[in-house]
Amino acid sequence: MTCARREEQPRTWRGDGAGHIDVRGLEPPEPMVAILWAIDSGEAETVLVAHLDREPIFLYPELDDRGWSHEVMPSSCGSPDCEDAVTLRMERWSA
Repeated sequence: MTCARREEQPRTWRGDGAGHIDVRGLEPPEPMVAILWAIDSGEAETVLVAHLDREPIFLYPELDDRGWSHEVMPSSCGSPDCEDAVTLRMERWSA
């Protein structure tokens, strides 16, 4: 099993009390667009975990503007194919 995905659409699921979105394999700016759509549409409730190919530095100011904090988490899929992968945990600030 490899971590790299090569699909047109991000895969989403719920688990561990959070929504997850896998945007690996998408070309910039599509990962950021998909994550912001999930937040802006209300699909992401209070916690969203994104699985990315690279650190999304341009996403951070957008999250701040929308009232979401972010934390880069250790990423491990058990394959050398994803050694550069990033897992980003985002949480809506309390209202």
